[in-house]
Amino acid sequence: MSVALFDLAQRVRAATRSRPVPRSAFSPVLPTTDPIAVTMTGAGDTALVQAADLTNLTTATGPDALETLARLRVSLTGELRTLVIPDRATLSHLVELARATDRGSACAEAAAVVGWWDQRADHPGSGAVLNVTVACSARWVLGVPPTRERHVEVWRQWLGVADHGPRGLLEMAAAVSSGQTLPGLEAFVEDDQRSWEAFRIRLGDPSSRWDWRVRDSRREAALGLATRCDAAELYESLRLGDPLVATRESFSGTVVTGVVTAVHGRSLVELTLDHLACRLREQTEIEGFPGFPRDLPPAGSRAPLLHGRVTATRVTPDERLVVTIGDANVRPGPARTGQRLTLRPRSIDPRQQRSGRRELHRRYAARRSWLSGGAAPTPQRRDVPLDVVVAAAE
Repeated sequence: MSVALFDLAQRVRAATRSRPVPRSAFSPVLPTTDPIAVTMTGAGDTALVQAADLTNLTTATGPDALETLARLRVSLTGELRTLVIPDRATLSHLVELARATDRGSACAEAAAVVGWWDQRADHPGSGAVLNVTVACSARWVLGVPPTRERHVEVWRQWLGVADHGPRGLLEMAAAVSSGQTLPGLEAFVEDDQRSWEAFRIRLGDPSSRWDWRVRDSRREAALGLATRCDAAELYESLRLGDPLVATRESFSGTVVTGVVTAVHGRSLVELTLDHLACRLREQTEIEGFPGFPRDLPPAGSRAPLLHGRVTATRVTPDERLVVTIGDANVRPGPARTGQRLTLRPRSIDPRQQRSGRRELHRRYAARRSWLSGGAAPTPQRRDVPLDVVVAAAE
């Protein structure tokens, strides 16, 4: 079995049943907060923007199309609100309108909020922006080719949403965020709130010359990249706590399962895996839990049975992959030969991430360059949001 065959089987099942098949057991997104949905056609003078909250629907055209947001009380004086969009292109067009909005315009505050939404959209897991197409793809599988899942109209059809405007987006947002939220996503609520308050304070400071339209300085760009990478790592870590996601990833090798075949003392364990696919490289820190991938608990919910790091991998003559775990700390006692374990990358701790970002901020704020005075940094592999990679390539 491979990931491609696993996905194909889910698509065949969805096509047979004529309804979406769950890709995740939990809702992969946070519940919306006073949501406002936006659809947009055209650009510049021909732009047509429709926006709706839970009670009102507004429409505007041309360069002042952001009036739709102002009419729905989108401003810097209000509380954080969730933007619901059909795709990332819609947000990009909104940002173009926001950047072209005059600073003295009645829509200036709404334009600034669009700028903040654009920043938070680069943070996977954030509750500030809900991209309906991406969220639905994370929760369900359809009985259609994968490329068709990129179109919001396909999701409307399969979810039975008749409205093709912003109110239809609100229906889809309610559907995709229904049920139990993926445990751990609450960490993003705090990050969103901190970001929103900092953005408001910075714009409202009369002594500050900062303009959200201006390109970030090197320091701000570095700190912004750190927050985006942290969000990507944390979100992917939390997703592995979903039993359906963990089962799928067991065929890609991100999560592996097998049986303990050798125990050398208390700190060295050998695990013979069920499959040859394994993406756990040497020196990767891991956690081990009893049972199969479907038995993995939500990330950070309870202490693992085993944690350590991968020290070696080898393939036996009978074509079985053996993973050696060093510095193994097994609780409550030593691992037993024959015990079934499932390994996953070590869970990300959001508190440690915040501490690291504070330290990074302190170093960049120092008058003396810490880059020239400190030890050479150790190269690290990190997940980076795809949108950030594309922007860097351009």
